[in-house]
Amino acid sequence: MSPVGNDLRVRARQFPSLINCCTLDWFSKWPAEALLFVSQQKLIEMELPSDEVRDELAKMCMLIHTSVEEASERFYEELRRRVWTTPKSYLDLISLYINTLDKKRKEFNANRTRLSEGLKKLE
Repeated sequence: MSPVGNDLRVRARQFPSLINCCTLDWFSKWPAEALLFVSQQKLIEMELPSDEVRDELAKMCMLIHTSVEEASERFYEELRRRVWTTPKSYLDLISLYINTLDKKRKEFNANRTRLSEGLKKLE
């Protein structure tokens, strides 16, 4: 449960044992090497043109996450508001990319099929 927003506060009031009987597991910031390794492992099953593309894509995921962490630190310094980046948000980033790529590939294939069928009918 994210500490951002009202959900944690509301749940803590509804269920006091969340505060009394639980241990909070604080996540420390992942090093860049760990981020890179995780993205490489998640992207290993994807169908991509080459391993070079896969490695660059893994680096891009790592770069996006680290730049968001840096921007959130600057945001806190300027406005005193926290933005949390967690390991789960990093995994969500990778999953979002994989799902979006799959969706766009399906759209592309459907459009290609539609175009080829239309050309056959015109012939």
